[in-house]
Amino acid sequence: MLDPRSFVLCAALLASSTGLAEAPVPLPIPESIPESIPESIPESITESITESIPESIPESIPESIPRAEDGANPLTPVRIALQWSPQSQFAGFYLAREQGLYAAAGADVRFVHANANRSSLDWLQKGDAELATAFLADAMVAAANADAASNSAGEATSDASGDASDDDGSDNRTGARRPVLIGQLVQRSNLMLLAWKDRGIEHLEDLNGQRVSLWPGPFTASVHALLSARRIAPELIPQYGTVNLFLHGGVSACAAMEYNEYHRIWQAGVDADRLTAFLLRDFGFDFPEDGLYARADWLEQHGALARRLWQATLKGWEYARAHPPQAIDLVMAEAERAQVPTNRPHEHWMLKHLLASIFLDDIEEPRTSARLSAAAHAATAKALVAAERIDKALPLAVFCPGCGEKDQQGPNSTHARARPSGVPNDNTDAKLDENP
Repeated sequence: MLDPRSFVLCAALLASSTGLAEAPVPLPIPESIPESIPESIPESITESITESIPESIPESIPESIPRAEDGANPLTPVRIALQWSPQSQFAGFYLAREQGLYAAAGADVRFVHANANRSSLDWLQKGDAELATAFLADAMVAAANADAASNSAGEATSDASGDASDDDGSDNRTGARRPVLIGQLVQRSNLMLLAWKDRGIEHLEDLNGQRVSLWPGPFTASVHALLSARRIAPELIPQYGTVNLFLHGGVSACAAMEYNEYHRIWQAGVDADRLTAFLLRDFGFDFPEDGLYARADWLEQHGALARRLWQATLKGWEYARAHPPQAIDLVMAEAERAQVPTNRPHEHWMLKHLLASIFLDDIEEPRTSARLSAAAHAATAKALVAAERIDKALPLAVFCPGCGEKDQQGPNSTHARARPSGVPNDNTDAKLDENP
């Protein structure tokens, strides 16, 4: 009878002789989140903040959707990269899918949610999404840089081989990866800086030399333009996904959205009279924000589909305006699915302010212009060039081919009178509670 030791030895010899033995596969090492807390902040503060930061943020790409095969799936697969985690900022997109509007437009839509570590424009430009939402200023910077990068790559390739394109002729063509605006959704700026009054900050110039946290990468091109125009030089600290650093006193001011972080801070127990709020639109930097973008090369092949999806998105937002409770229900379900903590009062606040920023004042009925005006494009370009965020902006006809129609002046212009903060239209006010 074979003893156990001999059995193990025979099994090992058999495995090695038959090629069954394999070298151990090293486990992947997760990338750590960059440290966002300055060394000089007291240890008691850093410990309370770092305990809430997860070790990693998942950035999974949705599985590809099967293309039409024997009529099994006649819809075109489209991934839309949304700028942030699930929240009311994207209620119209969720409703467009839930109500079957995207399917009616011919697309099987799946959503990708970006975060502070990877922007929606990055998902788009690297081909991990077909469409993306983004702020106008950030998209203009990305578009200008994409053209510059394409030109540089083309020159380098041409010098080396005499041919400025790859075999498929796509990646190195000038502007192939450039974000192109399909339609402009949010017509005014909701971006702001919040500062502690007890730090002696009452005017924008008081931020000079102070510690101010900003999101790295996206969302803050307009803030940089404002600070540059006012010649204000704060000590900039990365903000990432929360305002905890501001709440703990680690910075004197932070970036915020009127519809999001401002209300979150109030919910954390900070009354408005303790804060000094600087809305960018009050300082002449009232740049439109969320728009829907596609890569230039994808748009060349799917222009008609892109236009149908944009119309479906607008219908989704119209539905959200008419049915706020249903919109909030869907947002809460999306947040729960993604394990994002939120609450109904906050999502109500956000939806109310988003609707007021999408649907412009009209004497009879508030509605969105759904496009970018030449004046808004020129004003944003001028500020970005002055702040040295870009050397030169792309012409409007290149950046947004569908925006070239003659501007309509009047109540539906993107420069129409903005509804005061916190005062939604009558229809919305009857359905959404006001707080704080």
